[in-house]
Amino acid sequence: MPIHRLVPASIRRRFPENLVNLYMYIRASTILALKKFKVKTYFWIDYDEVLDWFRNKNIFFILSIGRSGTRFLAELLNKSPNALVVHEPFDEAIPHQDAYLNPISAEKYIRDFRMKEIYLRVHDLDIDTYGEVNSYLRRHCKAIKKLIPNVKLIHLVRDGRDVVRSMYARTAMKPDVYSTRNIAPPEDDPWRREWSRMSRFERLCWYWMVENKYLRECIDRFVRFEDIITDYNYFKRNILNYLNLDIPKEVWEHEVNKPKNITIAHKLPHWSEWSSELMRSFKRICGDEMKIYGYKLD
Repeated sequence: MPIHRLVPASIRRRFPENLVNLYMYIRASTILALKKFKVKTYFWIDYDEVLDWFRNKNIFFILSIGRSGTRFLAELLNKSPNALVVHEPFDEAIPHQDAYLNPISAEKYIRDFRMKEIYLRVHDLDIDTYGEVNSYLRRHCKAIKKLIPNVKLIHLVRDGRDVVRSMYARTAMKPDVYSTRNIAPPEDDPWRREWSRMSRFERLCWYWMVENKYLRECIDRFVRFEDIITDYNYFKRNILNYLNLDIPKEVWEHEVNKPKNITIAHKLPHWSEWSSELMRSFKRICGDEMKIYGYKLD
């Protein structure tokens, strides 16, 4: 069990945020370094051997921004026979930011580390399918398409109002938080000029918009989280059939009725109770992207 889980949540919440962020940064860096070391110790593995393994498996990645139902979906899909479906096998906030700042690094990360890491972790298992539901690898989307043979990709989207509200209760887009410290509009982004004047709420709106836009332009298939958990036929048609997975309706019903990875202590009211100012800001930043996915704003 991670050390920080030994401390009750009520006490953890009182820790200074800079201390929590430092711990998370060190933990993520250490895990990543150890995993890279493990891969390097197997340097004799031929890249063609890794490629052959991928070619003979049903491989998929479901990518999204965080707080979009990734954990729930991974646990649900993992109930399919002869499949291993994992949710974010380790913290990749640092590689995510590297890929955001320098897309070339994404291809190197997938080719030189992640493909070998997956192979070493699961190639001895008797499975037909390997999948990840992962928010960290969204900026690695193009590299995954290019490098992993026959990979299937799905863009998972959730109502931006729910995502922004959930992220607002956490640390995303707070000053110097390690997981988003390098995320900001690049020079060619029209929101660049406003960034220094934008509130944290507005920055989270931009974050939801720009990351989903990137995924939409990279992947030609998206699914809405709200429909996954309310309509089995939608779930079967858009996910199970495409990924060659088998989950009976009764299993789906059991899982969707279980408690989810919800945010316990919100700092914003439900979006139906947002002030006119908050709603106006959300629509201004996220409105066009929301409409593309069929979400109604009025």
